[in-house]
Amino acid sequence: MLFTHDKTGKIYRLLAHGIDCTNSRDGTGIVIYCTDDNEHTIFVRETKEFHDKFTIVTPN
Repeated sequence: MLFTHDKTGKIYRLLAHGIDCTNSRDGTGIVIYCTDDNEHTIFVRETKEFHDKFTIVTPN
């Protein structure tokens, strides 16, 4: 699934959803994603923050 970063306009690919198991953040939902043109650099954000800052790309 593709998303646009609202501030930069760059396209990112959502790879997976996960759960942060760090003791202080145990159970926090996360999104794992990468830029659409480089799947070798992976990014992680809290689910809410991701959905606040990215918009799904809808097909024309």
